[in-house]
Amino acid sequence: MIQDDFSQTLRLGFCILAAGLALYLADVFYFAPRRIPPCVQESLPPGHICPQELLRTWKKNYAGGQSYKIVWVDARSESDYELHHLMMDEDRAFPIRPGVDMQQLMDAAIERLIDADNRGECIVVFCTESCSSSEEIAQAIRDTGLVKAPVYVLEGGWPALLQTGIVPD
Repeated sequence: MIQDDFSQTLRLGFCILAAGLALYLADVFYFAPRRIPPCVQESLPPGHICPQELLRTWKKNYAGGQSYKIVWVDARSESDYELHHLMMDEDRAFPIRPGVDMQQLMDAAIERLIDADNRGECIVVFCTESCSSSEEIAQAIRDTGLVKAPVYVLEGGWPALLQTGIVPD
């Protein structure tokens, strides 16, 4: 009888261990790669901004609710942009990406980017989580010398933007 109780306890222990291992592996291989690490504003290079800091700093409250004083620049590839992009008024979001048509896209948006400062807005450039296009586009906007509004690169890119709730997934 004691041996039966021991073997049952041992089997139960192995089942619990196997379930725990399965949950751990699911976290490591499925959930962790999709989890965006916490962003610490103080550790970022100049010109970069955490999503939380962006929303806290550039929130605009009005009688009907809240919105954000942000002009978005999408620096992702054309295929990523066509797949899913910001659905906002046409003067709130612009696709500008490196490449052959970069100057044409920049010319189409430049008046609105210049006007952002007069409206008390900032400009936020984003791409995918690990691309460098956003840095290149942000610098190109700054280098025009015409845009006086703050220009930021969004840390975490499109995935971080999705997590803010501004953009429906």
